[in-house]
Amino acid sequence: MKGDRSEPGKLVRSLFSPLTGNTIMTQTIYSYQQLQYKSIARLKQIYNDIICTVEVLDKRCKDAWINAIAEYQASKVQTVVDAVSDEQATDQAELDHYIADQAEAIAPQLTTVEINFYHHEVYINKQFIAYIAYDIDEFVMQPWLVMVNGKEIFRGTTSAKCLRYIQWHYQDGTLNPSNQVELAEVPEVPTILKISFYEQEAFVGEQLIARISYDYGNYENLYWRVMINGNEIFRDISPARCHSYIKQQYQLGKLPLLEQLEPLLSKINSLTTTDAYLRYQLLEHLTPREWRSLLSCSAQPQVQELVTV
Repeated sequence: MKGDRSEPGKLVRSLFSPLTGNTIMTQTIYSYQQLQYKSIARLKQIYNDIICTVEVLDKRCKDAWINAIAEYQASKVQTVVDAVSDEQATDQAELDHYIADQAEAIAPQLTTVEINFYHHEVYINKQFIAYIAYDIDEFVMQPWLVMVNGKEIFRGTTSAKCLRYIQWHYQDGTLNPSNQVELAEVPEVPTILKISFYEQEAFVGEQLIARISYDYGNYENLYWRVMINGNEIFRDISPARCHSYIKQQYQLGKLPLLEQLEPLLSKINSLTTTDAYLRYQLLEHLTPREWRSLLSCSAQPQVQELVTV
C-alpha cells in the first residue's frame, strides 16, 4: 500500500511480542548519517513531525538540529524497548502462572503415610492407591517395592523412585487399570487394633471386618495372614502388608463381609458342651467375647450338677 512506503533515508522499526503475537509500531528512526544529508529546512520538518521536545541550542546550526533529533530518538527507542520488556515479562508471568495452575489440576497430590521405615502407604486425598514395602531378602539390588492389592508391580533402588512411579502411572491411569476409578464417596480406611504381637483386628467404626494373625506352622516366610469368617484370604511376610491389603480391598469394596457375632453367639448359647462348640469353631479363632460366652456355657452344667447335689 502507498501509505506503507518509507521515504528514502528513513528506517522504520517494528517490535514483535512472541507471547502475545502483537506487532508494536514505533516512530520513524533516522540514523545520524542520514540526518547529515538533510538540509536545515528538512531537519526542521523532521523535528516537527516527530514532535521532538529536545531544545535546539542554535537554530542556525545544522549540527544542533541533528543532535536534538538524535537525542530525542534515542530516548524514545529506550522507552519503547522498556515498555516491550515489561509487557513480555508480564505475559511470561501470566503464562507461568497458567502452566502452574494446569499442572496442579492435572498432577495428583500424593500423601505418604509412614507406617514404619520399611513400609509407606500412598493416598490421593482419602483414597488408598498403593503402598511401598521393603524386600528383606539378601543380595537384592532393588529392594523397594510398589504393591497394589497385595501384588508387586514395580521395584526400585530407593523409595523415592517408587513414589515417582506411583505418581506417573496413577496420572496416566496405568497404576491399577482395573480398579483406578473415581469414587463418588471414598470410605475411610479401617483402623487396626493391636491385640497382641501375634494378633490384630481391623475395625470400621465399631464393626470388626477382619483379623490378622501369625501362623506358627508356616516355613516359607509368609507368616502373617488375613482371616475372615475363619478363612484365610491373604498371606504375606509382615503384618503391615496385611493391614494395607485390608485397607485397599475395603475401599474398593472387595473385602468379604464378616459374619456378625450375634448369630454366632446364639449358636454358642445353644450348645451345651465345650466339645460341641470346638467342633463348630477353631479355638485359635475365638475372640475374647466368644471365650467368655464359651466359658459361661461350659460352667452351666457344673453349676446345675452342684445344685442337684
